[in-house]
Amino acid sequence: MKRFVLVTGSGKGLGLHVTKKHLEIGDQLYVLEHTITEELTALQHSFPTSLTVKQCDLGKTDEVTAAMQELADRGTSLDIIYNIAGIFFPSDRVPLVQTDIDRCMLLYNVNALGPLRVLKNAVSLLKSGTVVMNVTSESGSVGDCVRTAEYGYSMSKSAFNMASKIFSNQFAEKGVRVFCYHPGWMKTDMGGEGALLSPTSLSPEEAADAIMDITLHPAQIPPEVMYLDYQKNPLNW
Repeated sequence: MKRFVLVTGSGKGLGLHVTKKHLEIGDQLYVLEHTITEELTALQHSFPTSLTVKQCDLGKTDEVTAAMQELADRGTSLDIIYNIAGIFFPSDRVPLVQTDIDRCMLLYNVNALGPLRVLKNAVSLLKSGTVVMNVTSESGSVGDCVRTAEYGYSMSKSAFNMASKIFSNQFAEKGVRVFCYHPGWMKTDMGGEGALLSPTSLSPEEAADAIMDITLHPAQIPPEVMYLDYQKNPLNW
C-alpha cells in the first residue's frame, strides 16, 4: 500500500537515502530542503509523479507555514514524518569560554524550533497510525552526556527531545507514534573525517535501512520505548 511521507533534510546523507528508498518501494514523498542538491534534483527527475521538493528554511516560520499549507491543500493525511534536517558547526567543539552564544540561538532555532514548526503545521494531517520519527541523536541525552563542548548543538537536541515528548503526550490518544532517534555515527559531512575512516561507522544507506525498519514496523518497538538508537536500544533521556 502506498504511503504518504514527509521528509525534512532530504538533500544529502540520511535524508536523501530515506527519500530514495521510500520512492523505490512506491511511496509518495513531499520533502523540505534548505539547499536543493543535485542528487535531490536527479531523484525528482527519476520520480516526477512521486516526489515533490520544496525549498524551505526551517528557521523561518513563514516559509514552513507556506510549504506545509501546500501539502495540506492536497487533502492527504501523512503516514510517516521524518524530521531529519539539522545544522552543526564543527568549530563549536570548543570550551565554554570560546563558545559563540549567539550562534547557539541559530542552532536552537533550526534544530529544536524548526521541526516543531513542521509538526505544528502537520497537525491536520495526522491520523491514527501516523509515525513521527524525530532525529534528535544521542547528543540530546542529558543522562548519558560525557561532552565537554558542543553546548549549542547538544542543548538544541535536548530541547528537541522535550518537544517530541510533549507532542507525543498530546497526540497519543489519536494513535500517533513518536520516536526520538539516534541514527549512529554516519559517513557524512556531519560525521566528519573520523566517520569516513572508521570501520564501525555507518554508511547513509545502512542508516536509512535501520531507521526505515522502525518507521515501517513501529509495533516491533515496545510502547514504553520512545528514545532509541539505530540498533533499537533504548537511550537515557
